[in-house]
Amino acid sequence: MRTRSIYFVQGMESVGCPVCGKLLKVIGTRERKVTEVDGNIKVLIIRRLRCTCCRKIHHELPDILVPYKRHCAETVGKIVGGDAEGVCCEESTIRKIRRWWVTLHIYFQSVLASLEYKFSVRFAEPIKPVEVVRAVANGNLWIHTRSAWASG
Repeated sequence: MRTRSIYFVQGMESVGCPVCGKLLKVIGTRERKVTEVDGNIKVLIIRRLRCTCCRKIHHELPDILVPYKRHCAETVGKIVGGDAEGVCCEESTIRKIRRWWVTLHIYFQSVLASLEYKFSVRFAEPIKPVEVVRAVANGNLWIHTRSAWASG
């Protein structure tokens, strides 16, 4: 039987705007549902933040989330890593997530290479798909196209 739990999410560190680097101010909260590997649903109450300079709105996402995906980071990681055994997803959802990864993973890798060059950092090898996605999202380099957000 699937259960549903509610959690409030609040980061402890102070992070600047991913667009301009200025101060972010809390302007409210919103619900974000995520399906775990075992099929249980968590409802996360996440903070909405607005930049005091560029006025862009951002959401404070915990590490268990992949932006624009309904399934948890662990599930997405298993699926794109080729180990979908034991995840609580329909086969059509697994195919959609794999297609999304195949479509965007070259772009994601290019962004990582660019971030490594720009900031003189090295990402651990092999980098997990969830870490790639997080780096792209936090770098404000997420592609907002139908193929990116409508697939899973």
